[in-house]
Amino acid sequence: MEIIIVGAGIGGLSAALCLAIAGHKITIVESASQLAEIGAGVQMTPNATKYFWKWGLGPDILAKAALPAAFNVRQDVNGHIIGSVPFANFEARYGAPYIVIHRADIHRILHEHAVKAGVDIKLSCRVVKYDFDGGGIVLANGDRLQADLVVAVDGINSSARESLCAGNSETHLTKAGWAAYRARVPVSQIRSDPRTALVVSQHNCNCWVGDSLSVMTYMMKSSELLNMVLSHPDDVDTKTWSQEEYKAKILRLFDGWDPCVIALIEMAQPNVQNWPVEQVMPLRRWASSTGRFVLMGDAAHAMAFYLSMGVSMAVEDAAALAECLSLRSSSRASLAEAMLVFEKVRKARVEAVREASLHAGNTLHLPPGLQREARNASLLSDGLNEEERNVDRFYAEGNAYGIADRRIRDWCYGYDVIEAIQEGWSHRLGLK
Repeated sequence: MEIIIVGAGIGGLSAALCLAIAGHKITIVESASQLAEIGAGVQMTPNATKYFWKWGLGPDILAKAALPAAFNVRQDVNGHIIGSVPFANFEARYGAPYIVIHRADIHRILHEHAVKAGVDIKLSCRVVKYDFDGGGIVLANGDRLQADLVVAVDGINSSARESLCAGNSETHLTKAGWAAYRARVPVSQIRSDPRTALVVSQHNCNCWVGDSLSVMTYMMKSSELLNMVLSHPDDVDTKTWSQEEYKAKILRLFDGWDPCVIALIEMAQPNVQNWPVEQVMPLRRWASSTGRFVLMGDAAHAMAFYLSMGVSMAVEDAAALAECLSLRSSSRASLAEAMLVFEKVRKARVEAVREASLHAGNTLHLPPGLQREARNASLLSDGLNEEERNVDRFYAEGNAYGIADRRIRDWCYGYDVIEAIQEGWSHRLGLK
């Protein structure tokens, strides 16, 4: 098939690479004049990295990524560990490792592999109109491109989504109630200060938690930089702030916290930014009636980052789409039927993960009281004292915190999207 992918971010490049490997002719159109991924670090979970390994990216990723030994949850005021999840058995249990990597590195690796796989990438190509039923797009320069399938992976502020869903009264993009200051600190500086040296003595994800606040840290960029994500209520407009104002505000906000956290804030490089946490609410549809257009990635299901599953969901999308097209080619199914299977299977998965991610964020930031005490007890037991939760919604109820709950980890990381698509295909076509 000839497939046009709109958007050359991590999600778009993942889809392009996967589909090119499967034998499809892929063209990416990207509005930017050059490829560059903004942002800092990204945590990649095993349900996604297993496909990167399958697509041949493993050695290149390992050359740039860090493999943390554990995820530690720490008390805000003194840094004492109140719960820890070791990563040692993740590859054996889930088929791939849990990694942290700079967005620019994974983006570059995906780009290089996509080009090697024969993907044609066209830059400075902004889409101004979609022919959803006909598989066409019109560019700002007037050119019209045609394909068997158009896949829009154009990010959280997707123009394709707004066009596809035009006329619907519901709001697609909403705030989650949280925001995050993001900063980076040179590891060499951290290592030389006795207040902070322990943080980089080994590769770990460390998360300090307090009332409506948290601080997440992990090493990236070949362990040269420490990424810091400082979550707080989304109740301040920082658009006009200078770097001095950022630093002063953050220090006031985290006053009284672990001296290690304060020292890290003081060391932060002068490029702090504030990012509101936004999510795309459930859409009525992702695909056109003919099946010649479909949304994927953040365009369809952006979510809060408190389970580190946003990028991983886009990678799952890519593998799922390729499997749907493979099953279609070996049957008499129409493209519309294939996209219905893709949409049904993926919507159920991402909507549950979106709910779980926001629940994890809310649980992480509990105020003092019985719920926080229950959360801390759950951290110590790996969630085993949470077994009485509703079977259907265990991931979004109770006081367990996401990654620090065995059941939620298995549900997140042990998911097999290929198996899910095959099962959905069989049910949809009446084969079971």
